[in-house]
Amino acid sequence: MKKILVPTDFSLNADRAIDYAVQIAKLNEATIYLIHACDHLDTLYMESAIPEREYNKAITDAAFDKLEILRRSIEETEQVLVNIQLYSGPINDTILVAAEEHNVDLIIMGTLGISGIKDKIFGSRTASVISKSIVPVLAIPLEYDWSPPAKLLLAINRFDEVSDLLNPVFDMATIFNAEVNITVFTDEDNAAASDYLEDAKEVKLAEEKLRRKFSKLVIKAEHLSGRYFEDSINEHISKNKIDLLAMTTHKRSFIGSIFNRSITRKMSYHSKVPILAIPVK
Repeated sequence: MKKILVPTDFSLNADRAIDYAVQIAKLNEATIYLIHACDHLDTLYMESAIPEREYNKAITDAAFDKLEILRRSIEETEQVLVNIQLYSGPINDTILVAAEEHNVDLIIMGTLGISGIKDKIFGSRTASVISKSIVPVLAIPLEYDWSPPAKLLLAINRFDEVSDLLNPVFDMATIFNAEVNITVFTDEDNAAASDYLEDAKEVKLAEEKLRRKFSKLVIKAEHLSGRYFEDSINEHISKNKIDLLAMTTHKRSFIGSIFNRSITRKMSYHSKVPILAIPVK
């Protein structure tokens, strides 16, 4: 995680994401790519484009000044390297373009949840990026106050041959010297007795394999069951004082996981802890 992309609209919500990115960058000697997408007026078909061009220049200049202030503040107080860049266009498209352009390892965004209409709109932007991004996305809730994560929860359903995709979780754990908890979830409404046995076996195999691979980390595994994944996982997070939830985003047909893009998106709306969404490429 040497290159971290953080989009900002200069809100408190975005500041939470910047704070988290700074903490990772400080410990991992990473570079932050701080970007903003300007909402320009379209002057192509206007009879008099001069006022609109002046407006576009004004908002561009103002946004650049804000980015520059952020850059200087972070570099001077935290000694973290920050690159800034302005874009024009829809924010979701901009984030994906910037991620590819700078070949980043991680995108960090804020998400407000679903407490109101505005919150749902911004939350949907983060969820949309999670759905389309080919690099991991870390979603930070507005109400989350920064503290070094001591426990990370990795929710999986099948381990199989894609274990290398889980490396971002263990990179994060290594950066913060955090414990990694692994859980496999069984749906009580749809599971047969054999499913419980198979899932219990899977989680122990995953624990053993990961302990061998990441021998310097504390890794624990637990089989989780319930009627609703979101309720069960949130209860588990609260009970075990989890600081970050990691989930993969892939289709069920690829490796049989229940943790597809839609469920990860849902969790990004109402999780009280940051969510690390890891895409299956």
